[in-house]
Amino acid sequence: MPGLKKKYLYAEDFAKAGLHDMFSSEKLNGADVMTAEYFANSILINQGNLNFTIRALPWEAQLSSIRDAVVVDANGDDLPDILMVGNYYENNIQMGRYDADFGTLLINRGQGNFTAEPIPGVQIKGQSRHIRPIRIFNKQAYIIARNNDSAKVISFLSNNNP
Repeated sequence: MPGLKKKYLYAEDFAKAGLHDMFSSEKLNGADVMTAEYFANSILINQGNLNFTIRALPWEAQLSSIRDAVVVDANGDDLPDILMVGNYYENNIQMGRYDADFGTLLINRGQGNFTAEPIPGVQIKGQSRHIRPIRIFNKQAYIIARNNDSAKVISFLSNNNP
C-alpha cells in the first residue's frame, strides 16, 4: 500500500504501529471484514443438483500447496483417481517454502474416499504449476510444467506404474 510505505519509512516504525495508527476510524468502519475458517486441501464431491460434499484430503496431501490436479485412472479400476502437483517457494520469510510435495496420487477407494500415495518410481521436484493430459504414441501421458525448470512427462503403464 503506497500510502503506508510513505508513512512508515523504517520497518521498526511499521512494526510498532497499531491498526488505528495506520488507518483512520472512518476507513476502519467502512472496511469489509472477511474471515476464513477452513484451510485444508480438500476435494468437493458432486452429489448432483448443485450439492457438494467437502472432504479434507488425507494428511499426506496436506504437506504442501496443491497447484494443479488432473483426473486419471492410475490403477485400472475405472474409478477416477487424481494426480496432483504443487509447491510454492516465493513465500514470506516467516512461513518458509512450501516444498514437501513430490507429486501426489489420490487413489479412489469408492464412496468418496481417497488414499494419498506417492507416484510409484517418480519424484516431481520443484514448483509444479500445471499438469495437462497429452497423447504419446496413442497412449495417455501427462506433462507437468515446473516453474523455472524443465517440464516432466509421466504416464501410467498397464502394470499400474508410471
